[in-house]
Amino acid sequence: MEQIPLFHDEFVLLNDAAGALNDLRLDEALLLLTDYRNLYPHNSEDVEEKLRIIGFLQKQLSALPSSGPELPRFLFQIWRSFESFCGALTHNVRAPEKLRPRFFQRITAAVEEASLADDALLAGDIPVGYSYIQTGEYERAIRSLQTCLLSTRESAPLFGYLGDAWWGRGNRNTARQLYFEACLIAPCAIDWQHLRDEELKNLLELLPGEYNWEQALACEWLPACAYIRRIFKPKMIRVLAELSAFTERYRQLQKAFRSNPDPVPAARIFTKGVVLCDNEPFLRNVRGIDFADIRREMKSADPVIFAEYMKELERRRRI
Repeated sequence: MEQIPLFHDEFVLLNDAAGALNDLRLDEALLLLTDYRNLYPHNSEDVEEKLRIIGFLQKQLSALPSSGPELPRFLFQIWRSFESFCGALTHNVRAPEKLRPRFFQRITAAVEEASLADDALLAGDIPVGYSYIQTGEYERAIRSLQTCLLSTRESAPLFGYLGDAWWGRGNRNTARQLYFEACLIAPCAIDWQHLRDEELKNLLELLPGEYNWEQALACEWLPACAYIRRIFKPKMIRVLAELSAFTERYRQLQKAFRSNPDPVPAARIFTKGVVLCDNEPFLRNVRGIDFADIRREMKSADPVIFAEYMKELERRRRI
């Protein structure tokens, strides 16, 4: 009896081409896909898209300098352009997920060769530590991002990326503490597209429909809603200087909210009020702040969310 082969030549050739592409062996992938297209034209749409991907990458990478301190930044810019390019494809929209490890290995190699400091940026708010997250070097990413935060404390993107690094390391609780820190600074500045916590991202997608909010306002209210739904845990502040500084930021928001009760400062004052209420026993050490006044301000910010918050506190007390 004739034995049927496990893989036909067609699929072996296609898989070899996909492997070469994912490994950034672009010339080899081009030859394999060209051969495949000539032999098996029935799968032309998918193959043509892959050939377009190869052409895009070859063109972009061929214009790069061979080395130098600017190389990591140029590579990262190519990567972001590549993500946008693939977003318009039909069959290969997920191509960046497959190429990401090898591409970022190239970026981290360029970072090391250029001896870039841990507080250096690839572009905008993207630190070099981000590249180590993409290659799965989470310990290295944590060290790099922590160093970067020493000089840039009030950076929501940095706290978000540090959360991603801890998430990749397998410590979800620490990651979510850091995501909460990022939200307390500027939730809309977080890199939500690449955030590792899918539950948090799903909540952000649900909130506009649940509360009839625009996406940006839903982002502002996300930390309070995540707290109410137990995604975020209480933030306990045990250092008096830190609590005093946090309280001062709350007062500034309170002043802005009272002069202009806009939905955005309302969301921010509510979230900071949640933190202050969790630290109510220690607020007695801070002059000029009143617990009952905080609660009244939270209710004024949004009565519906405040009612949900109070119900959640009651549930927590019963546990």
